[in-house]
Amino acid sequence: MLACQLFAVATWNPCVTDMIHVANVLYLLSYMVRDILWLRVLSVAAGLCLMPYYCHCGDHPLWAPISWNALFAAVNVVQIILLVGERWPRSLTGPQRQVHEKIFPELTPGEFVTLMKMGTQRDVPAGTQLVAQGSVVEDMTVLIQGALDVRADGRVIAQLRPGQFVGEMSFITAEKASADVIASEPSIVVSCSQASLHELLEAKPALALKIRAALGRDVVGKLRAHAGNSA
Repeated sequence: MLACQLFAVATWNPCVTDMIHVANVLYLLSYMVRDILWLRVLSVAAGLCLMPYYCHCGDHPLWAPISWNALFAAVNVVQIILLVGERWPRSLTGPQRQVHEKIFPELTPGEFVTLMKMGTQRDVPAGTQLVAQGSVVEDMTVLIQGALDVRADGRVIAQLRPGQFVGEMSFITAEKASADVIASEPSIVVSCSQASLHELLEAKPALALKIRAALGRDVVGKLRAHAGNSA
C-alpha cells in the first residue's frame, strides 16, 4: 500500500510550491495535536506531500530525501498499526471487564489487555503473607477478589478490598514495605514485576500517565479511609 502511494506521488506533477505549503501546514497541525496517533498520521501525510517536490524540483529526483521520507513514513505506518491495534475495541470477560471498569477506566481495552498479559493471576489461601514489613517489594499487586489485612507492628491498620493495590507506595517511592500484608480470606490477585512495569511505562509515556492516575486514586482512597478510621 505504501509503495503504491509513493509511486503515485512520484509520477504526479502538481505545483511543487503549493505542495510544500500543504506539507508544512500538515506538519504544523501534527505539532498541535495531543494524540500521538494523529501526530503520526499527519506526519505521514506531510511527508507524502513533499514527494512531488523531491521528484520534480530539479533535473533529476532527489533520491536522498525521497529515501529518508519513505523510511520515516514506513516507521510511522508500523507505529500507527500498533496504536490502532491497542485502541481497537476488544471483548473483555466478566472478571476482566470489572477490573477494567473499576481499577483502570482510563485505559483502552487494548492497553488493559497488554497490562494484564504482563501479570500473573494466582489464588491466595487465607493466612498467606504477600508482603513483609521492612522488605523490598518486588511486585505490584492488584486484589481481584477476597480481602487482605494490612498490619503494622502486629495490629491491623487497614483492610484492602477488590480493586486496591498492594505495593503501590513502594512502586512510587522505591522505599521498603511499611507494613505486612496478609490474606484474611481466600483471595485472587494479579501480580506484575515492578521492574517490568517500570520498563513498560518508560517505553509508553501516555500509558504511564494513566497508570499513575490509577495509583494516585488508590493512594488517595486509602488516605481518606485511614483518616476516617482515625476520626
